[in-house]
Amino acid sequence: MNKVVPPPAPGRRLTVLTFGCKVNQYESAFLSEQAAAAGWQIVPPEAADVWVINTCTVTARADRQARQMLRQAGRLQPPPRLVVTGCYAQRAPGELAVFPGVQVIMGNADKASWPEMAVRLQQDTQPWLAVNDITACRSFQSLPIRQFAGHTRAFVKIQDGCGNHCRYCIVPAVRGPERSLPPDQVLAQLRVFRDQGCREMVLTGINLSRYGRDLLPPASLPGLCRSLQARDWPVRVRLSSLEPQDLTPELLEALSGWQHFCPHFHIPLQSGADAVLAAMGRPYRAAWLEEMVQAISRRFPEAAIGLDVLVGYPTETAADFAQTRALLARLPLAYLHVFPYSPRPGTPAATLTPQTDQRQVAAWAHDLRILGAEKKRAFYQRQVGQIVEILVEGEVTGKPGLVTGLTANYLRVHCPGPATWANRFVRVRLEKVAGTVLRGTPII
Repeated sequence: MNKVVPPPAPGRRLTVLTFGCKVNQYESAFLSEQAAAAGWQIVPPEAADVWVINTCTVTARADRQARQMLRQAGRLQPPPRLVVTGCYAQRAPGELAVFPGVQVIMGNADKASWPEMAVRLQQDTQPWLAVNDITACRSFQSLPIRQFAGHTRAFVKIQDGCGNHCRYCIVPAVRGPERSLPPDQVLAQLRVFRDQGCREMVLTGINLSRYGRDLLPPASLPGLCRSLQARDWPVRVRLSSLEPQDLTPELLEALSGWQHFCPHFHIPLQSGADAVLAAMGRPYRAAWLEEMVQAISRRFPEAAIGLDVLVGYPTETAADFAQTRALLARLPLAYLHVFPYSPRPGTPAATLTPQTDQRQVAAWAHDLRILGAEKKRAFYQRQVGQIVEILVEGEVTGKPGLVTGLTANYLRVHCPGPATWANRFVRVRLEKVAGTVLRGTPII
């Protein structure tokens, strides 16, 4: 006889919705897990009594997406109660508190207090604000979790905050100074995910390449990588975004020869014009960046190298853009992430005049996205004929008998196979590029 499962108790159903970076995704996993421990049932949004919205504020578009989500919630009948957290909540709680249904505004500095808040939320229907000054934080807030549910790859937050203070960027104001998780606690969290069966770990942080420099005694990302390599765990390790000025020979040496390191480098370039880099407050110039990318390509010839590019900075000219495009065209890249500049309140760049014409910015961004698509297709085409190993994530949506997975160097691959292959490494012969993916045949 099938067991009858009672429906969720009214008022005790909660969902967590996430915008933004991998750090936010890790923190959302913590919010979900702690809410469940406090007696909430985690359900899809359409069934939830409470929505926890973990926001981003790195661009005006990210702010707009959060506001759209709040309006969407307000149109539901009955509307859910709303908890708004993350970087937008940290930056401008007053802008969010005016939306109907918002009960709690919780800043990034207060996420560690969520277990107590989740209990209070069951008993208290009065609005309250929990947004403390994150720039005063001096130690890493550990948010340990037991599982990264629903993912073959587990994100592991090991660093928070940024001290670069680039003139366009709001992140230091909403994430605070650089703080790191001590190495023994990093290893403890990795063991939890390993024992749970995760086959790939993604080390992530707001400024990951600065990991450990705030600790006593100091640690470093190269040192952490050497420590992981010495343990030879049977899982892949991927690094999230790395600032170019911190991609040192020591770090590249630590990664070289590591069997389980995923040769994938995501680098925030921002501009390829020296005048714009100087105006942004970026501590490198285009020729140095070009040599650094070429050095990575020589050391890791199979690596996927992707760049973030910010177009339309207030001082950017057509000649500056042409320099950036020419640099990107000659670099050995696998993809581009292109972002139109948007003023962030409170940053020095927001006061610059004149701001670049938005139609021009849109045209530049479109041009670079076309270039990025060409780079990606060429990178994929070079892989055809190779035998690779993919970590299967599951079936392709709407296509039974076809599974999807990622290679260590960040190739998206589809191949025939059953859904039971999820979270399994499978060797595949790559046969052709099919749109934005590679198609292959499994080698059993």
